[in-house]
Amino acid sequence: MVALFMALALLAFAAQFVIDFTPDNIAASCIVLASSLAILLYILWTQAIQTHPLSTFAIFGFCVTSQLGALLAQSASGVSLTHNLRQPLDTFAWLALFQGTAMLSHALYRTFSKPQEQQRPNILRAMLQRFGLYTPPTVGTLWMLGLIGLCGQLLGSISQGAVGKIGQSFAFVAWAPFLIPMFAAEMGRAYCDKKRNYTFLFIYIGLIALLALAANARGMMLSGLMTISIFFMLRALRSLQRVTALQVGKFALLGLLVAGLSIPLSDLMVAMSIARNSRATATPMKMVEDTFYYVTQPDKLKAARESATTASRFESYDETYFDNPLLGRLMETKFHDNAMYFATRLSERDQDRLWDITGDFLWTTLPDPALKALKIKVDKDAMRFTMGDYLSHMGGAGDLGGYKTGSGFGHGLAMFGIYFPLIYFFICPILFMAVDVLSYRAAQGCVFVSALGMLGIWKMFQYGITTESLQGFFMYVVRGVPQNILMYLLTLWIARTCANALATLLGSERKHPARNRLVPG
Repeated sequence: MVALFMALALLAFAAQFVIDFTPDNIAASCIVLASSLAILLYILWTQAIQTHPLSTFAIFGFCVTSQLGALLAQSASGVSLTHNLRQPLDTFAWLALFQGTAMLSHALYRTFSKPQEQQRPNILRAMLQRFGLYTPPTVGTLWMLGLIGLCGQLLGSISQGAVGKIGQSFAFVAWAPFLIPMFAAEMGRAYCDKKRNYTFLFIYIGLIALLALAANARGMMLSGLMTISIFFMLRALRSLQRVTALQVGKFALLGLLVAGLSIPLSDLMVAMSIARNSRATATPMKMVEDTFYYVTQPDKLKAARESATTASRFESYDETYFDNPLLGRLMETKFHDNAMYFATRLSERDQDRLWDITGDFLWTTLPDPALKALKIKVDKDAMRFTMGDYLSHMGGAGDLGGYKTGSGFGHGLAMFGIYFPLIYFFICPILFMAVDVLSYRAAQGCVFVSALGMLGIWKMFQYGITTESLQGFFMYVVRGVPQNILMYLLTLWIARTCANALATLLGSERKHPARNRLVPG
């Protein structure tokens, strides 16, 4: 699989010579190719993907979503790599530098965290193992988790208060049924009845799609399928088997299928963005009707695309990089480019204000009782904007608002300048430890990904070593990972109890997959 990615990268690189043979575009393409080959060779020549699969995959994911993915997508579309980027050479050079920094930090991290034979788990892992984090859930438990997560999705969408926040906190387990193909592939036929469960899964996908249309949530529609796709990408990268001609053919066929589906999916994304204008007043059924109406109106879809293109040319802020909005949901290149560009436009006074606002953002991550106990006065209502909003505002691109996506790298460069890569080098091991706690070493010596790690693998792929802002690193480690573990274990206990009770009531035999039975990817 690594060789296949290398071949695709080289083909895309060669295509850029034909598409746009200008110095800036060729230089940017060279930077991206070198950065992409670096992480691919790191995976090929070391045991990193075997011993530390999630943290290694997070670095690879950063490369794909910021650099390699841009090269592949733009070359396939016949578009210049530097198209509609504010400062492409600077952006790709910084991204490559941060990726290289993460790789060096990861190599050092692996030296000190390399698992030893017969090594006993530390206290944290032993406790998480005891609570069941590393035990593969039964298929019935996964379905129960999915139902609990759907309830969380509904609560989060219809309630804006404390109840809504509680619902949102466990809504991520709605994707649990999508783990069935993953566990079935890892554990074989003994895990479940594939035919029956895959039939139910297709029905479940349809239900998720309807809910996503009703809520006008594009990310919700993609999450399940992206979770499956990205996990199987990780599994392929970890495979020790040689890639056969048949597998290459299957991959090519899958690529053609994805390319064919990307056109109607792109239309659907645009239709959902048009329908979003009435989301505040429309009923869920009305949102679904409006979306299907706009999908069948090519003139309106064309007008919406032209409007986005015009905005990218004449407005002071835009997020348009790919012609296909579906790719815009998956790639982060433009967001990094925007943030890094606006970071260069800050005055010394702006930088001082940025320090103050960053401190306020850090305090807002704490719950209100903690702020009162510490006697910290921060108006959370006044902080209803993102760091992407703030950097673009200070850089002269309009007022605050809109919840623009930022970049932790752009934020760090704005505050620390050229010293931030050194600071990031020491941030990385903390991120790696937070990510790798979701994988475990089995008795036979192989390292496997837990169910919670599978559930979060898409977000890990996109944001495992980067975030929207500097405070995002802090929130991810101190709040995000612990909260997800806690909510997962709580919902897991509820789901297991309900699944076992239902199985007893129906008189069916419960299947309990044995821990550490997994077959390595």
